[in-house]
Amino acid sequence: MSRLDEEVGGKLKAWGNTPPLVEVGQDGGRTILSAEAFSIGVAETALKLLSLGIREKYLVPMFLRNSADFIVIFLALMRVKAIPIMVKMEYRELELYEIFGNSQPQAVVTESDHLRIIGKYLNRVTVIAHDAHGLTLVQSGDVERRVPEVPDEVATINYTYRGYGYPLGSMISHDQYLHGARVLQDGLQGEAGEKMLVILPMSHIFTLVGCILVPLLYQMTSVIVETMHPRLIFQHIHDLEIEYITAVPEIFQLFCRLHEPCSCLTSLRAFVSGGSILTPEAYENQKKAFEIDLLHGYGLTEFTPVSRNMRGKARQGTVGPLCSEVQCRIHDSGSDGVGEILIKTPHDIGVYYHRERESDEAHTDGWFKTGDIGRMDSGHLVFVQELKNTCKINGNLVDLEEVSRAIRGDKEVAEAHVSYGENGLVAKIGIGRQVTLGEKTKELRAYLKENLAGYKIPKQFTVLK
Repeated sequence: MSRLDEEVGGKLKAWGNTPPLVEVGQDGGRTILSAEAFSIGVAETALKLLSLGIREKYLVPMFLRNSADFIVIFLALMRVKAIPIMVKMEYRELELYEIFGNSQPQAVVTESDHLRIIGKYLNRVTVIAHDAHGLTLVQSGDVERRVPEVPDEVATINYTYRGYGYPLGSMISHDQYLHGARVLQDGLQGEAGEKMLVILPMSHIFTLVGCILVPLLYQMTSVIVETMHPRLIFQHIHDLEIEYITAVPEIFQLFCRLHEPCSCLTSLRAFVSGGSILTPEAYENQKKAFEIDLLHGYGLTEFTPVSRNMRGKARQGTVGPLCSEVQCRIHDSGSDGVGEILIKTPHDIGVYYHRERESDEAHTDGWFKTGDIGRMDSGHLVFVQELKNTCKINGNLVDLEEVSRAIRGDKEVAEAHVSYGENGLVAKIGIGRQVTLGEKTKELRAYLKENLAGYKIPKQFTVLK
């Protein structure tokens, strides 16, 4: 049993009648999972995974949609001391090639209908498929395949970007997950029996910490919904009396536009916001529309959270005071106090899996270089912009060099440069043959759809001059 699984299991014993999980289907039907059923589910799934060939220290990418089963499988993998690899269902050829090549996993757990997407990367790998009937062994792996040497404190490997043009597997410790849940709860001040709505992908560390571990460790109920339609979500909030929602600012802004004063969302207490910039104007609009605390914070895949606003003390335009045990300094700041945000914590493993050079380049004198620019303002951290060659699209980190690289994979594109514009990604391309920009744009979008997650496809293509 891993430390994280042990902590969650110990807390579940004190839950009583409060259900830790409620899953709402597309038809509105609810599946309620009691603490006892949840505990039994984790234990039985761990035994099932062992019977299907999962072993200690196996690296196991999880290609699973949001569900109660996701959480059960996640904890069951930890119970057998395997290491989940957190990846997105949206990833396609270029991303999958890099992730499978870097991690060389021993096993994969995937939705059955996702096998067609990842099938070419599963040679010699134990493949376990998930569907409504449970887990099924699709393929036994090569038992001679090397089990990697990974430090015992590693809980998961989460892929992220720093502008290199390919993903990096950040090794996240059990202590980091537990610390993150504790300091987020310090800011949220949620109470036993209250409910947290889960709408962000569970593969994101922000969701894992804020929507799963915080509720599990502090006796709140996670309510998982299978819709992103705001009006349906509003109905679920009303019917289930949801107190908290954790999401990115873009989702809260959408809620704000479609919200009507008569929607009776009186149960809401706070929005927990992160993953993107929240402007002072958007802060005021959302806070006023819903009459709630709006707790914006800052973190990275490598360490979440770094800072967060706290209930009753939140300030617009900031990402809050630093979390306990997090040191921060602003490197090479000018007269305005703005510079690169450097952090140091006792819980950061500080290593990208099998990426020694990139790990070294991310650190200086024991400090982690976030690749983000910010400043301090009366004890609060203010995020200004990204320094590394990345941007955020609806809370998703996009490596601009990776997108440029993907476009250059088209043999007719001689040159490509991608930047973030006012309405999304803009690609400037050099075309090697006589073809209209409209024709080439159509071809490139079809090509990129096969090679990148959909949110990375540029909104606009222009010709390099």
